[in-house]
Amino acid sequence: MKRRFIRILYTLCAVYIILSIFIIKNSDKHIYVYHEPSNLSIRYGESQYSVIVQNTKVSLEKVTKEKFYITYSQVTGNQSYFGLTLIIENLEKKRINKAAFEYIYIEDAATKQKYYPIPYFEIENFPQDQPMLYKAKFYAKFHLLPYNIFAINIYFKFEDKLFILKNVDIR
Repeated sequence: MKRRFIRILYTLCAVYIILSIFIIKNSDKHIYVYHEPSNLSIRYGESQYSVIVQNTKVSLEKVTKEKFYITYSQVTGNQSYFGLTLIIENLEKKRINKAAFEYIYIEDAATKQKYYPIPYFEIENFPQDQPMLYKAKFYAKFHLLPYNIFAINIYFKFEDKLFILKNVDIR
């Protein structure tokens, strides 16, 4: 009799817990940190600045504004620069020809003033440890931009295709 009572009690507790969880999950009155609707709409891992031309996609990975000065005893220098990192991806998963880069420049979205890169750029495998060969990372350096520039347009020509990323916020 006592064992039967304990089994019934455990069964009722399990049913109560399951029903409680079901009711709480379906209730609109409760907000849980791990289930906020605002976080579910963000697409992680994808740039909001990207363009596709034919079978190639170019996305902005990051904008770098480095401002620093070197001063060691008798050596001084200004190493400030503005950098862009782009991800180039062949959507058909074919190998990317790294030698197909033609040019890159940026323009102020408001005044249409053009800025050309320092003669330095780098195209490397992405990711470096286990390259996918249909993805590459492009990095270019520019002289530091004036402080009043808040948005730029990026013009990138690769494999005879012009990619234009418009109104990139650089604040």
